Amino acid sequence: MAAMLYWVSNPLWLGGTLAVGAIAAIKSFWFGSLSYQFGGNAAIDATVEILIALVFVWGTIWCAILSLRVGKYISVFGSYLKLGLLVVFVLLAMLFLVGGHSKGSSLNAADLIPTNFALIVSGILPVLIFQWQGFEVQNGAGEEMENPQRDVPRSIIRAGIVAVIAYAAFLITILLVLPKSQLSNVGSFLAAFKSVEVVLGPLAVPVGWLVALAFAIALASRGGTWIMGADRTYAISALDRTAPLIFGRFSGKYGTPIAVNIMSGIMATIAMVAAVLVNKFSAGNITTLFSLVLGFVISTATLAYLFIFPSFLILRYKYPDVPRTYRVPGGMLVAWIVTVLPFAYAAFTVFFILIPGTTPSVGRLTYELTQFIPLVIIVLLTIVFYIMGHNDKRNQDVFVEMGASEASVERAGGIAGE
Repeated sequence: MAAMLYWVSNPLWLGGTLAVGAIAAIKSFWFGSLSYQFGGNAAIDATVEILIALVFVWGTIWCAILSLRVGKYISVFGSYLKLGLLVVFVLLAMLFLVGGHSKGSSLNAADLIPTNFALIVSGILPVLIFQWQGFEVQNGAGEEMENPQRDVPRSIIRAGIVAVIAYAAFLITILLVLPKSQLSNVGSFLAAFKSVEVVLGPLAVPVGWLVALAFAIALASRGGTWIMGADRTYAISALDRTAPLIFGRFSGKYGTPIAVNIMSGIMATIAMVAAVLVNKFSAGNITTLFSLVLGFVISTATLAYLFIFPSFLILRYKYPDVPRTYRVPGGMLVAWIVTVLPFAYAAFTVFFILIPGTTPSVGRLTYELTQFIPLVIIVLLTIVFYIMGHNDKRNQDVFVEMGASEASVERAGGIAGE
């Protein structure tokens, strides 16, 4: 269940959220409005959006199919793009403030005291916790690293520091620069950038084109990074007989889990097409659709951690003497602390994203149906895959005799060479 939730949330996120975000950036900056329609009608507009999103989705999947030695540079490039966009925004915001464009009353200490706690626990904290997920995803490719024991902890620390600085710089800049009257209009990076682009004058349009393109590439890079790690995780789970054997197939050329990669692309495409069509031919809008899909992605991704975090503690008790590449110091007391705290955060997020404290714009019943029905389908699919994996005679268990100086491994059949 953990492996399925950890994996399946990513293609849904890629197709239903990130692709929609890329389309929103292109429409907002290249054509001046989120409500712009390609061709002037809904049918042509939906067709063009789907074509744009297909390039986005399958370009991302192709990067994930490439070997990690190549694909990792896509992730690195996307990270630098995101940091570059942040620097550009902060500089423009400073010019916005110095140039006297920030008119109206600014925030004071009283404004920073939270009052709407229902909104905070239902809409803000789950998103914040979701933003901090994923530092561990690189371990899905740990066997392809030269020295994971050294590199993974270092990268987590560095990434954590960079993330704290970047998020803080973005939020503090918005709060200090924009007057209170404009803050309610800022719900994303794109909206924040739109608020300060006036300082560019005639350069606002061409710079906006570049920003939209960079933003779309950065989104693809972010999705690709998750796909690379989560797909590997699910492929190894399939080799452990929790899914059909085909999902455990790795490419002999690239060394990547090509079957799961392709399945991720198919699922992302289905999610993207459904998102575009529902948005075009219903009473909803792109903002409502984005929030529904994001809510589901947050709930599924975070649900996986409700299985992952306790497994650490369980394995510590069940196999205390097994040598571990990564070992949290401090004994069982620290093991309990690093299990209970993140588990509590994850449980908090899942509960309030599935059952929000405030009534969603689409209505509580509609919102909760869009969250719980797909979850039921995922659970049923997990059970079906599990049964298929265990009934596949070509894929047998690996038996490991623990406690010996060198583990004795016996494998009856298998596909290690595939």
